Amino acid sequence: MFYREFLGKPGYLDCLTKNILMRNITNYIIGSFALLLGFVVIYSFMPAKFEKGNNDAVIAVSEERYLAMADSLEMIAEKREEIELSEKIEDINRSLLELEEDVELLHSTTKASYYHDKFNKRKTANGEIFDNNKFTAAHKTLPFGSQVKVTNLSNGKSVIVTINDRGPFVKGRKIDLSKAAFKEITNSNSTKRGILQVKIEKLPDGYEKSREELLTDLEELETVKQLKETENTLKEFSL
Repeated sequence: MFYREFLGKPGYLDCLTKNILMRNITNYIIGSFALLLGFVVIYSFMPAKFEKGNNDAVIAVSEERYLAMADSLEMIAEKREEIELSEKIEDINRSLLELEEDVELLHSTTKASYYHDKFNKRKTANGEIFDNNKFTAAHKTLPFGSQVKVTNLSNGKSVIVTINDRGPFVKGRKIDLSKAAFKEITNSNSTKRGILQVKIEKLPDGYEKSREELLTDLEELETVKQLKETENTLKEFSL
């Protein structure tokens, strides 16, 4: 849910660029550490001259080096997994931004009204049977089947509707919403106010489905990231 609210805020692209830069720096550090670890491993297995009485000490030192090497390799694997998880999150955020770039602003401010119940079960301009409980709308020129996002400018609430009718034919109004869609963006979920000041945006094909899929994937990855961070904190606490 955090990403749904955060996406599109000013400075988000700068934040994404900084994250990519930090990821590259982290990759460089891990690579350097892995190289150093390789030299340590080679050195630890190099033959050395010891007296016969020092065999136990040699074994103990070798075991310590092996355990240290195992811990280091585990740490590198965990860091690599963390980076890959961050990269997936950044890719999804980038896809969400690209999706929003395809949204077309039709009206920055205009008036929206809603259908009276008397139109229920009548035929719309595209031949469908009108249902005031569905999220549909009438527009004078948009192709039937177009999806538009209507935002109430007084409270920021928005709803996505499908165009299936023509209208409204009243000066100053650009869209007629079904009663269900109209109530969705009011403060009290009612139709006490018959006219709303709204913003109207045309959405690209498949927008709603693509956005929901991306946000679902994003939230799942964020949950995994939080669990791993909690696990690492518990490990540090247990040491």
